[in-house]
Amino acid sequence: MAIRLLVVDLESVTNRFDSATLAAQGVLADVAESGAPVAGRQQPDVVWFADRAECGAMPRIAEIRAIAPDCPALVVAGACGSRALAYLQAGVVGVADFGSDHRRLADIAHRVQNGSYYLDPDIAQVLAIRHVKRLLEPFSALSSREFDVFCMLAEGFALQDIAEQLGISRKTVSNCQTSLKLKLGLEDRSAMKKFAESHGLISAGSV
Repeated sequence: MAIRLLVVDLESVTNRFDSATLAAQGVLADVAESGAPVAGRQQPDVVWFADRAECGAMPRIAEIRAIAPDCPALVVAGACGSRALAYLQAGVVGVADFGSDHRRLADIAHRVQNGSYYLDPDIAQVLAIRHVKRLLEPFSALSSREFDVFCMLAEGFALQDIAEQLGISRKTVSNCQTSLKLKLGLEDRSAMKKFAESHGLISAGSV
């Protein structure tokens, strides 16, 4: 049975969107341009947030939740562990990598519509490694907050973005940055990125 998919187009992906391929897989897609009103459209079975730019998705999630609170939401984004966590905390039930082909995305849409969760394997691996590494040296020297800030700094997040996602002040983020740099012996963002990559804490495609 075909399912209805609403694609929230955050970066004008319409020209690259292959609705025919999805239709052949039992997914009928409706593309919403960035900023376009969603109210009045046919009730979807699944909402797909196309988030290639890695920005601006959270307000759109709130908008969709207000219109279709019981509709499963799937985010197609870059391989960023911290971003994936933010989506899951917001109630999204699927996070897929933007490199997934349309047939794979159709399969994922069917799975989340049937009540399953989906997390891209590469992102899942990064999050699992973080769960273990934060308890081991040298990261055991960091507080839980400092570890989260470190991962987000390594992924390229701005201080203000980190503050908003973690629900803390920008000053607290700055203080955490100073402290963790001293504890880990790292001088700048470039060193953090390389260090995080060497420990498997971030994906190469996340920055």
